[in-house]
Amino acid sequence: MTDNEIVLHLANTFKKWRVDPRAANYTQAKLAERSGVSTTSIKRFEKTGHITLNNLVALMRALHLLESFETLLPRIEDLQPSPLEILEQERKNQSPRRRASRKNHDTY
Repeated sequence: MTDNEIVLHLANTFKKWRVDPRAANYTQAKLAERSGVSTTSIKRFEKTGHITLNNLVALMRALHLLESFETLLPRIEDLQPSPLEILEQERKNQSPRRRASRKNHDTY
């Protein structure tokens, strides 16, 4: 998907959530009143996908969907270590190797 397709999909999903009786069931005017975002901005967002991040947060707050942002980016703590990090950790965990002593061999 292109960036534009993604924002339009997001805007379409948002609008469905806004109007669905099982979800918010808000008009644009009611959402504008509850969120502090102008109806013009809401209309533009639902039509074009364009919105400021601050306005999107305000809209999500008004719809009680802020927790959805928690899953937008994965938590750093949940990331798997890279193969190089695993190898480095394995090297650190290995017991130090003992070097075999060199005996003075005089062979002629």
